[in-house]
Amino acid sequence: MKLNKFFILLVIFIISCTGSSYEFSEVSIKGGDLPEYNRNIQDAAVGAFAPIPTGTDLYGNPITLSTRMGLEEKKSSIIVFLAHWCSHCQREVPMIQKFINSNGFPSNINLFSVATHIDKNRNNYPPTDWLERENYTVPVIFDNEENSIAESFGLSAFPYWVFLNPDGTVYMRHAGSLSEGQFNQVMTAGSGYEIK
Repeated sequence: MKLNKFFILLVIFIISCTGSSYEFSEVSIKGGDLPEYNRNIQDAAVGAFAPIPTGTDLYGNPITLSTRMGLEEKKSSIIVFLAHWCSHCQREVPMIQKFINSNGFPSNINLFSVATHIDKNRNNYPPTDWLERENYTVPVIFDNEENSIAESFGLSAFPYWVFLNPDGTVYMRHAGSLSEGQFNQVMTAGSGYEIK
Protein backbone atom coordinates (compact mmCIF):
# COMPACT_ATOMS: atom_id res chain seq x y z
CA MET A 1 0.00 0.00 0.00
CA LYS A 2 2.83 2.42 0.84
CA LEU A 3 4.42 1.70 -2.54
CA ASN A 4 1.17 2.63 -4.35
CA LYS A 5 0.99 5.97 -2.49
CA PHE A 6 4.60 6.65 -3.44
CA PHE A 7 3.90 6.02 -7.14
CA ILE A 8 0.75 8.16 -7.07
CA LEU A 9 2.67 11.04 -5.49
CA LEU A 10 5.49 10.56 -7.99
CA VAL A 11 3.06 10.70 -10.93
CA ILE A 12 1.42 13.85 -9.54
CA PHE A 13 4.84 15.44 -9.08
CA ILE A 14 5.91 14.59 -12.65
CA ILE A 15 2.66 15.90 -14.12
CA SER A 16 2.96 19.13 -12.13
CA CYS A 17 6.52 19.61 -13.39
CA THR A 18 5.78 18.91 -17.03
CA GLY A 19 2.19 20.11 -17.44
CA SER A 20 1.14 23.52 -18.64
CA SER A 21 -0.35 24.59 -15.32
CA TYR A 22 0.99 27.91 -14.16
CA GLU A 23 2.29 28.77 -10.73
CA PHE A 24 3.17 32.26 -9.60
CA SER A 25 6.75 33.19 -8.85
CA GLU A 26 7.96 33.73 -5.33
CA VAL A 27 9.28 37.26 -5.49
CA SER A 28 11.69 39.26 -3.36
CA ILE A 29 12.43 42.90 -4.06
CA LYS A 30 15.41 44.95 -2.89
CA GLY A 31 15.08 48.70 -2.71
CA GLY A 32 12.14 51.05 -2.53
CA ASP A 33 9.09 51.42 -4.73
CA LEU A 34 8.77 53.90 -7.57
CA PRO A 35 5.70 56.16 -7.65
CA GLU A 36 2.88 55.19 -10.03
CA TYR A 37 3.66 56.44 -13.50
CA ASN A 38 1.53 59.28 -14.85
CA ARG A 39 2.35 60.37 -18.39
CA ASN A 40 0.70 63.78 -17.82
CA ILE A 41 3.20 65.02 -15.23
CA GLN A 42 6.96 65.10 -14.93
CA ASP A 43 8.09 61.65 -13.84
CA ALA A 44 9.33 61.80 -10.24
CA ALA A 45 11.01 58.39 -10.69
CA VAL A 46 13.60 59.70 -13.14
CA GLY A 47 16.98 59.55 -11.41
CA ALA A 48 15.69 57.31 -8.60
CA PHE A 49 17.16 53.85 -8.06
CA ALA A 50 14.90 51.14 -9.46
CA PRO A 51 13.85 48.18 -7.33
CA ILE A 52 15.76 44.94 -7.92
CA PRO A 53 13.35 41.99 -8.07
CA THR A 54 14.27 38.32 -7.92
CA GLY A 55 11.89 35.54 -8.92
CA THR A 56 11.47 32.69 -11.38
CA ASP A 57 11.91 32.67 -15.14
CA LEU A 58 10.04 30.85 -17.92
CA TYR A 59 11.93 27.62 -17.17
CA GLY A 60 11.63 27.71 -13.39
CA ASN A 61 15.15 29.09 -12.85
CA PRO A 62 15.94 31.97 -10.50
CA ILE A 63 16.29 35.37 -12.18
CA THR A 64 17.17 38.84 -10.93
CA LEU A 65 16.44 42.01 -12.91
CA SER A 66 19.63 43.97 -12.56
CA THR A 67 21.86 46.20 -14.66
CA ARG A 68 24.57 43.59 -14.12
CA MET A 69 24.03 40.03 -15.33
CA GLY A 70 26.72 37.81 -13.89
CA LEU A 71 30.15 39.34 -13.56
CA GLU A 72 30.16 41.65 -16.58
CA GLU A 73 30.06 45.42 -16.32
CA LYS A 74 26.79 47.17 -15.64
CA LYS A 75 24.75 48.07 -18.72
CA SER A 76 21.68 50.09 -19.54
CA SER A 77 18.58 47.94 -19.09
CA ILE A 78 15.14 47.86 -20.62
CA ILE A 79 12.28 46.16 -18.78
CA VAL A 80 8.93 45.57 -20.50
CA PHE A 81 5.94 44.56 -18.38
CA LEU A 82 3.48 42.28 -20.17
CA ALA A 83 0.04 40.85 -19.45
CA HIS A 84 -0.97 37.70 -21.32
CA TRP A 85 -4.50 39.06 -21.90
CA CYS A 86 -3.38 42.47 -23.23
CA SER A 87 -3.82 42.73 -27.02
CA HIS A 88 -1.09 45.39 -27.23
CA CYS A 89 1.33 43.09 -25.37
CA GLN A 90 0.42 40.28 -27.75
CA ARG A 91 1.64 42.52 -30.60
CA GLU A 92 4.68 43.77 -28.70
CA VAL A 93 6.19 40.33 -28.00
CA PRO A 94 6.57 39.28 -31.68
CA MET A 95 7.95 42.74 -32.52
CA ILE A 96 10.63 42.38 -29.84
CA GLN A 97 11.45 38.84 -30.93
CA LYS A 98 11.63 39.88 -34.60
CA PHE A 99 14.30 42.44 -33.71
CA ILE A 100 16.28 39.86 -31.72
CA ASN A 101 16.01 37.25 -34.49
CA SER A 102 17.32 39.78 -37.03
CA ASN A 103 19.93 41.56 -34.92
CA GLY A 104 20.67 39.44 -31.84
CA PHE A 105 20.78 40.91 -28.37
CA PRO A 106 22.65 44.24 -28.26
CA SER A 107 25.92 43.97 -26.38
CA ASN A 108 25.36 47.24 -24.48
CA ILE A 109 21.79 46.65 -23.18
CA ASN A 110 20.14 44.14 -20.87
CA LEU A 111 16.60 43.37 -21.99
CA PHE A 112 14.07 41.83 -19.57
CA SER A 113 10.34 41.16 -19.42
CA VAL A 114 8.00 40.87 -16.47
CA ALA A 115 4.88 38.69 -16.88
CA THR A 116 2.39 40.21 -14.47
CA HIS A 117 -1.34 40.59 -13.69
CA ILE A 118 -1.77 36.91 -14.53
CA ASP A 119 -5.40 35.83 -14.53
CA LYS A 120 -6.56 32.30 -15.35
CA ASN A 121 -10.01 33.65 -16.23
CA ARG A 122 -8.70 35.84 -19.06
CA ASN A 123 -7.60 34.93 -22.57
CA ASN A 124 -4.19 33.65 -23.58
CA TYR A 125 -3.62 31.90 -20.25
CA PRO A 126 -1.17 30.62 -19.08
CA PRO A 127 1.53 33.15 -19.96
CA THR A 128 4.19 30.42 -20.09
CA ASP A 129 2.42 28.77 -23.04
CA TRP A 130 1.94 32.11 -24.81
CA LEU A 131 5.63 33.07 -24.54
CA GLU A 132 6.78 29.61 -25.59
CA ARG A 133 4.46 29.75 -28.65
CA GLU A 134 6.06 33.06 -29.59
CA ASN A 135 9.56 31.52 -29.20
CA TYR A 136 10.29 34.46 -26.92
CA THR A 137 13.95 34.50 -25.94
CA VAL A 138 13.99 37.60 -23.73
CA PRO A 139 14.60 36.70 -20.07
CA VAL A 140 11.22 36.78 -18.29
CA ILE A 141 10.50 37.05 -14.59
CA PHE A 142 7.04 36.02 -13.42
CA ASP A 143 5.31 38.22 -10.89
CA ASN A 144 3.54 36.93 -7.79
CA GLU A 145 -0.22 36.91 -7.15
CA GLU A 146 -0.03 40.38 -5.60
CA ASN A 147 1.73 41.80 -8.70
CA SER A 148 4.50 43.03 -6.40
CA ILE A 149 7.05 43.65 -9.15
CA ALA A 150 4.59 45.69 -11.21
CA GLU A 151 3.56 47.66 -8.14
CA SER A 152 7.16 48.37 -7.15
CA PHE A 153 7.89 49.84 -10.61
CA GLY A 154 4.73 52.01 -10.59
CA LEU A 155 2.99 50.25 -13.48
CA SER A 156 -0.01 52.18 -14.77
CA ALA A 157 -0.86 50.54 -18.16
CA PHE A 158 0.17 47.75 -20.51
CA PRO A 159 2.61 47.33 -22.02
CA TYR A 160 4.79 49.26 -19.63
CA TRP A 161 8.42 50.09 -20.30
CA VAL A 162 11.14 51.07 -17.82
CA PHE A 163 14.51 52.25 -19.10
CA LEU A 164 17.41 52.14 -16.65
CA ASN A 165 20.83 53.78 -16.69
CA PRO A 166 23.84 51.51 -16.07
CA ASP A 167 23.94 52.66 -12.42
CA GLY A 168 20.41 51.30 -11.85
CA THR A 169 18.62 54.65 -11.84
CA VAL A 170 15.52 55.30 -13.93
CA TYR A 171 16.21 57.05 -17.23
CA MET A 172 12.58 57.06 -18.35
CA ARG A 173 9.27 55.19 -18.10
CA HIS A 174 6.70 54.74 -20.87
CA ALA A 175 3.16 53.36 -20.73
CA GLY A 176 1.76 51.91 -23.95
CA SER A 177 3.02 50.30 -27.09
CA LEU A 178 6.15 51.26 -28.95
CA SER A 179 6.15 51.28 -32.72
CA GLU A 180 8.63 49.00 -34.45
CA GLY A 181 10.64 52.09 -35.44
CA GLN A 182 10.74 53.39 -31.85
CA PHE A 183 11.78 50.00 -30.50
CA ASN A 184 14.52 49.58 -33.13
CA GLN A 185 15.81 53.07 -32.38
CA VAL A 186 15.93 52.35 -28.64
CA MET A 187 17.70 49.04 -29.13
CA THR A 188 20.36 50.49 -31.41
CA ALA A 189 20.86 53.69 -29.40
CA GLY A 190 22.22 51.94 -26.32
CA SER A 191 22.03 54.14 -23.26
CA GLY A 192 21.05 57.13 -25.44
CA TYR A 193 17.33 56.28 -25.24
CA GLU A 194 15.04 58.89 -26.64
CA ILE A 195 11.32 58.04 -26.73
CA LYS A 196 9.01 60.93 -25.87
